[in-house]
Amino acid sequence: MRRNNRVNERQRKILYCVVREYILTKRPISSEHVLNVSSLSCSAATVRNDLRKLEYLGYLYQPHTSAGRIPTDKGLRFYVDETLKLTKDYAQRSQQVEVRYSMTYGDMEKILEGAAIALARMTRGAVVLEKPDTGRLKVLRAIVTPITSYHYLISIVTELGLMKFMPFRSLGDVDHAKLENLLNQLLRGRSIDNLSGEVFEGDWDEFLIDLSEQLVTSLKEDLRNSMIKYGLDVLVSSETFNMDEIRALSRFLSDDALIKSFMNRVQEVPTVFIGSEHGFQGMERFSIFVDTYRRENEPMGKVLIVTSKIVKYEEIMNVLTYVTSRLTEYFTVATREVER
Repeated sequence: MRRNNRVNERQRKILYCVVREYILTKRPISSEHVLNVSSLSCSAATVRNDLRKLEYLGYLYQPHTSAGRIPTDKGLRFYVDETLKLTKDYAQRSQQVEVRYSMTYGDMEKILEGAAIALARMTRGAVVLEKPDTGRLKVLRAIVTPITSYHYLISIVTELGLMKFMPFRSLGDVDHAKLENLLNQLLRGRSIDNLSGEVFEGDWDEFLIDLSEQLVTSLKEDLRNSMIKYGLDVLVSSETFNMDEIRALSRFLSDDALIKSFMNRVQEVPTVFIGSEHGFQGMERFSIFVDTYRRENEPMGKVLIVTSKIVKYEEIMNVLTYVTSRLTEYFTVATREVER
């Protein structure tokens, strides 16, 4: 006789309770504990029978005969899906997120680094933040500002209104106005990726041409690093992981090509991959959250957070969507300001 594979409403409540309490206590949950913390009006025997069925269906497992139950990845997935149903209306919930790490406006690098640091500290996770593909953005203007006799600051302004600051030191005198004109001839209206050999019009000093080409090369190298990473130490210090798990996590976070490939496979956001769902060997005790920040409706980059598998999923998701919404707001406003 086939066993009934359907989960009734009481069993759903018991499963939700077991997962929630395990996340809070990190200890196996007994039938007595379920009755003590829930409003269920049934006997301990009924709860035990339901726990056995949930274990049979793969939502829970029992480490040994006398122990309580621990959620499997399938049980955690049930909990996350149920929780996200309750938090769909992000516009209302976002105001409840406590943010103590404000983002600094100005330099794009500082904005994104600030967002990554804030996410890592608020979620106790390791964060990977994909930068916008600045190599494809058109440059609006280059500004050269003298700081001392031999030190200068170059500000590159893109069509997003984002600025990239590059300090440099020259061993000789530099006519910064001429250098600025040359850089603008080289950069304005073009994307960094499309820069190639340029034929300069007019009588340009060879020293200035060489210096401008060196600065452009330096800028392209600086933009090549497409990801900001923060929080590995935060994650491994917040939970007890063995050395094999830490090595697997470190290998994943150091492999930009692997992270990029994983991000590209994620189509629907925000989302979370629980334990073995993400498919990375040795990282079964980790979950990976992913969301996207945008400019208007155009995706600009993805944000990835690696956490312990046993976390308050609704809180992590709220923080992630709050920060990506802030980034979207910033990039959208920056674009509109430039277009005025």
